[in-house]
Amino acid sequence: MAMPETIIQRWNEMTDDEREQTTTFIDFLLLRRKQKQKTHFEFGALEGGLVYIADDFDKTPDEFEEYM
Repeated sequence: MAMPETIIQRWNEMTDDEREQTTTFIDFLLLRRKQKQKTHFEFGALEGGLVYIADDFDKTPDEFEEYM
């Protein structure tokens, strides 16, 4: 979809500060849309569905021993 000429005209009439604010608002709208598209899991969603946990799950990896 091409940008309507009226939008370009309005953009050209704005001050630099107004353009900055407009760009920030567009970024906000796009971020809000992305956040709405995220999948959320309900508490207990994996209940009865987790099949395997390694026996050494809680063991600190050797690479991190010096930090413990």
